[in-house]
Amino acid sequence: MTAMNLLKALSAAVATAASVLLLAAVPASAAPVDVVGLKCDGDTYKCTANLKFGDGRWIARYDVDVFHAPKSEMRAPVDVTRLRCDGDTYKCTANLKFGDGRWIAEWDADIRHTRSADTRSPVEVTRTTCDGDTYRCRANLRFGDGRWVAEWDADVRHSRV
Repeated sequence: MTAMNLLKALSAAVATAASVLLLAAVPASAAPVDVVGLKCDGDTYKCTANLKFGDGRWIARYDVDVFHAPKSEMRAPVDVTRLRCDGDTYKCTANLKFGDGRWIAEWDADIRHTRSADTRSPVEVTRTTCDGDTYRCRANLRFGDGRWVAEWDADVRHSRV
């Protein structure tokens, strides 16, 4: 075997071993769980989703902008039909009521177990929508005159599933 062939064989073996290790380290499929409650906090500028998992003390938390807004600010908001978060991918996914039903909005979230109840004053979310034109999602908050919202960036796209 020449030195060049030996080098090619060694490179192929290393590449194969690396790809096997990479596939073993990445979960084969995500395991998203349903969100059973969603609250947002204007003091911390975070929304917290309670997850239907384990002992019930698992949450997904993500940064948002909280402000008083005119109702016409979003271009083409559509309702969220299902909201789920995944502790393997650290993402939350909203199924959107649009087109063939395979449109989603997805964003990063800090998913973790909580030890105690939050001492801040989060308020309930009354409606969640996402907008494919602005790539933002909005949660209407049960607060004040009803025009307080939380908004965050999202990747809005068509899903293969």
